[in-house]
Amino acid sequence: MLDYTALTPAVEQAARITHSRFPDHHDIDDVKQTLWVWIMENKGTVTRICEDSEGTDTALTELLVKAANSHLKAEDAAAYGYDEEDQYCYPLGLIKSILEVVFRHEDWQSFASAIDDMPRVKKDPSRGGNNLASYADVKSAVGKLPEEQYNTIVWRYKYQYTFQQIGQESGITKQGAENRHRAAISGLQQLLGKRDLAEFRSGYSGRTEARNSVSGQARVERDYEG
Repeated sequence: MLDYTALTPAVEQAARITHSRFPDHHDIDDVKQTLWVWIMENKGTVTRICEDSEGTDTALTELLVKAANSHLKAEDAAAYGYDEEDQYCYPLGLIKSILEVVFRHEDWQSFASAIDDMPRVKKDPSRGGNNLASYADVKSAVGKLPEEQYNTIVWRYKYQYTFQQIGQESGITKQGAENRHRAAISGLQQLLGKRDLAEFRSGYSGRTEARNSVSGQARVERDYEG
């Protein structure tokens, strides 16, 4: 049986750590409440960690920080009107499109140059990805994937295997192959980098206020009225 009193310090610490990474208007008490709900929903995992005498506090705090971070990311996205995927430099759809080009055209450097007339300076890939720098970024990231994910990407985009065929090659089910492909694409997105969330929080004057805050609303009305 869980000793909730003994868990309180870990909850408090995780909430403080995570809350410090986000704007102050986010309610730290709401974060703590979310963590207690997470503990109730993951009672088995928490119990196993607490029964391990070595590194219990560290392991539990790390899990709680991850849970709190997920909660605050969703809250932050809702407050400032952006989608969580907006923070990634390369959207998932763009990554898949680039993979098709990179693996279907052996001389993809020449192919990219032909589209753009000549290689251009790297630009925001979400606003126009047909350039050599974007292809190079994705190709480089593929090489950093774990072996199983790397093989899945090669089978899928170079050899045009179905998920059924990938599963047979890997000794897993079709669903397992689809999950591995999804994880590989997500892994590439992580490797290709994120934008600073501050970019999505900046208001008209460069201040960072919640979309629905009183001061933020007053500023919007002021700017609208001139």
